[in-house]
Amino acid sequence: MTNYPTKLIALVAVAAATATACSGRSAGSQTENSDIVIRASYPLSGALASAGVSADGAAAYFKAVNAAGGINGRKIDFEVKDDAFDPARLVSNNTEFVKKDHATVVINFGGIAVAARPQLNSAGVAQIVQGGETVLSDVKKFPDSRAFVPDIAWEGELQGRYIKEKTPKAVVGFMGFNNELADSQLAGLAKAGVKPVKALRLPPGQGDVASQVTELKAAKVDTLVVTLGPPTLGALLSYMGQIDYHPQVFVGSPYADFASTVKPAGAANVKGALSYQWFKDPQNPAVHDEKALVKYRADMAQYAPKADANQSFALTGYGLAAAVVSALKDTKDVSSKSFLSAWDSLSNVANPLLIDGANLTGESDGRLVHEYQLHEFNGTSWMPKGSIANVSQNGIAD
Repeated sequence: MTNYPTKLIALVAVAAATATACSGRSAGSQTENSDIVIRASYPLSGALASAGVSADGAAAYFKAVNAAGGINGRKIDFEVKDDAFDPARLVSNNTEFVKKDHATVVINFGGIAVAARPQLNSAGVAQIVQGGETVLSDVKKFPDSRAFVPDIAWEGELQGRYIKEKTPKAVVGFMGFNNELADSQLAGLAKAGVKPVKALRLPPGQGDVASQVTELKAAKVDTLVVTLGPPTLGALLSYMGQIDYHPQVFVGSPYADFASTVKPAGAANVKGALSYQWFKDPQNPAVHDEKALVKYRADMAQYAPKADANQSFALTGYGLAAAVVSALKDTKDVSSKSFLSAWDSLSNVANPLLIDGANLTGESDGRLVHEYQLHEFNGTSWMPKGSIANVSQNGIAD
């Protein structure tokens, strides 16, 4: 997740908001009996293209809903454009979604979505972001924007609490992307009273981590919190195994899956790792035969046959689409305003993405996912290790 300068994102956002305001576009809505227009901008290319498979998962779910008759007789009109994780391209895509397509709901990925918030809020179009950065929870300033996944600061606080309780003398290190996702997670660790002796940040796509591991080992880090995507995470764990360096590892939930971690690193190099998880991994043997995942794989095979259904990002997009549909089913009319009201009002709604015992519930932070459970990799599967923790802006309840 490239660390784009804040000033650059701000300038892009201002320009987009001005263009939208001049367009005369009213709040996103469809006429009676028309299709429900949903658009998405994802990194289908570039260093974060692995996340782009989320769009395939979303498309599969929406197509399955259409095949079953749609939503109250309306079909979903869903299209995706590539932004290559470039904020300027994302804003350009969103401008087209608003002015040309008259979308009711726009889906964006990652922290760069903040660049499009002024634009979409000026137009009154609902924005759903697949991102864990704390800044995406600012629904007071941006009342038409919501974030689907949990705030990763909550995960950082859970990790910090565990470390303080179980190993209070631990020497903690951190590795993350060079962006606000890392800022948010570090803030959560700090809230729990944990300040890493080394906090290393890397750009997406970096495969050589030897110098970073040398820094961690020289600092005597015995507990490592890491949230990095492929190929970096696999390379990191594999190299640590090669040099016989075995700190206690906490793998960040976005990448604690077989595709990003276990297979690239090798199961032996992941054994004993801990992760606070909120979603299921389609490759985890422990949940492979669950009914929701059987349905997911069938829908992917039928409606997105070229996509890799084993990728957790595909399941995340599928679950996000299911959340959007849950809200749309409760709307009084097909408008952005009604959709967001229904989104915020969801309560204990089942979702195929979530861990057992978790449900979608709207809260004042605009997010729907507020439940984590500690898991440990036992050499073959990620297995639950402890009860579900409820998290929100108001704190953590075990």
